[in-house]
Amino acid sequence: MDNKEYLEKIASEARPNKPATSGFLGKLGLSPLMKKLLIGGVVLAFLIIILGAALGGGGDKNSERDLVDKLSLRTTNLITSIEKYTGKVKSSSLRSMGNSLKAFLNQANYAINSSLTNDFGDTSGQPQKEQTGLDEETWAADLDAALEGARLNGILDRAYAREYAYQIGMLIDLENDTIKKTNKPDLKSALEKSVNDLDQLYPQFNNFSAE
Repeated sequence: MDNKEYLEKIASEARPNKPATSGFLGKLGLSPLMKKLLIGGVVLAFLIIILGAALGGGGDKNSERDLVDKLSLRTTNLITSIEKYTGKVKSSSLRSMGNSLKAFLNQANYAINSSLTNDFGDTSGQPQKEQTGLDEETWAADLDAALEGARLNGILDRAYAREYAYQIGMLIDLENDTIKKTNKPDLKSALEKSVNDLDQLYPQFNNFSAE
């Protein structure tokens, strides 16, 4: 190798490698800083899209249809629970309160299920989302476990009043959420009546003292 070849070899080895952004970004003639900012902006936009999709999916669980499904399952399960435990409490006044609650729930349940058929065209009797059904099954099992445990420990009357006071409050909240969402006049009217009925019954359960 002569001196010229030797010097050319050294010069080629000393040259910087071709930048990785020499493709599309390189053709834009951007400075390294601008290239970094552009890449960062693309990444940020991508993250915003993902976050927006996630938030949108999460909010869907409170759609009008999902709330009506929850109400249908909730009122049905409460009626079943009341039928199971009302005859086992010692207090006659508590049994009377339980029967009143059952009557109110039957009225609401009929209106809710009628809306699912007439307003939503659903005759399947199943919630639109499987998870809604699973959540309500878990809720019903927890309520039954609490009441059955109280019965076995001889404190059913106290637990019955406490649990149903809590369930009435939860149901009122769920009905009010549905009233705000729905544009179905018959359903809205029925739920407003149900809220009024439950509002009057709630203090009786909440203030009950076991005899």
